[in-house]
Amino acid sequence: MTISTRPCISSLLLAVTGIILTSVSVLNLRSHGALQHDRNPMAIYGSAYGRLMARLSETTVDRVWHLGVEQIVPHVMDGSIAHSTMPQAVDTPKDESETPKRPVVEQMKKWFHDMRVVQYTRTNPFSLNEKHLATVKKEVELMLLRSYKMDPGHYGAYNSYHLFLTTHDFGGDSKSRKHAVTVGNATLAEVSKEKEDPEPWLTAASAAMNLYLLETESNTVNGTPIPVETLKKYRSKIHFCLKQFEELQARAEDNGVWENLSDERQIEITHRYRFASRTFKQFDAMIARAEKGPSPEVPNSEVAETGDAEE
Repeated sequence: MTISTRPCISSLLLAVTGIILTSVSVLNLRSHGALQHDRNPMAIYGSAYGRLMARLSETTVDRVWHLGVEQIVPHVMDGSIAHSTMPQAVDTPKDESETPKRPVVEQMKKWFHDMRVVQYTRTNPFSLNEKHLATVKKEVELMLLRSYKMDPGHYGAYNSYHLFLTTHDFGGDSKSRKHAVTVGNATLAEVSKEKEDPEPWLTAASAAMNLYLLETESNTVNGTPIPVETLKKYRSKIHFCLKQFEELQARAEDNGVWENLSDERQIEITHRYRFASRTFKQFDAMIARAEKGPSPEVPNSEVAETGDAEE
């Protein structure tokens, strides 16, 4: 009996010792934050695959919003109506060899688009009630947040999420607007690491402009002048972002990377740069007016007295 129990006791002691050592190791790792979960499954956020997913989901939220909330049949990329019941002309079948193949990314975007159209097309003739509408808005917000996390430097992902957080009709409130400031600063910090791709710096310029609008919102509402220091601060930030874009874009042209982009994407990036540049130019005029100070106005009483004297 004694001989048979010795192996059991030894195994039990080994198990207890293992549990103690494991507990001590876990406590040590937890105290140093090594076990803290970053909620980034498979490290996809910010990776090359994450950026691809952000591009693929560019139009997803728009489709969900139109189909689920506004109950409007959206238009697909080529301008035709998706799943339209209107009669359309029958095209003559063409030889597949003559039809140019679309890029793989565009094919995947179309697949995502068609999947969302099928999923969110409404069959109920009645409008959404408040609870259902709130559910759809929450789902849209989660989709926007997920897309932003995939690629914080993506122009559409950031601006769509910012719009949702700051627009009251989409659920934006004072708390979410504070979060929009956090998101804007996080975007600037993330893009500051970019040393090759010029496009994210346009996102940074847009984030700086959005931060300026949020910071000066009370001045606009109350009609009070915006401090010159604030104007100069954001002019400097936007100027730096645009300069970084110009330098990286010129480098991309020199090494041939820019030519690898499709014509549509080159045009899209160029339009965004022109918009950001026009917005930036307004700061010089605003700073000049702020430094000059408000123009003196003649009181109404003095105007009336002058008019009486002339008569």
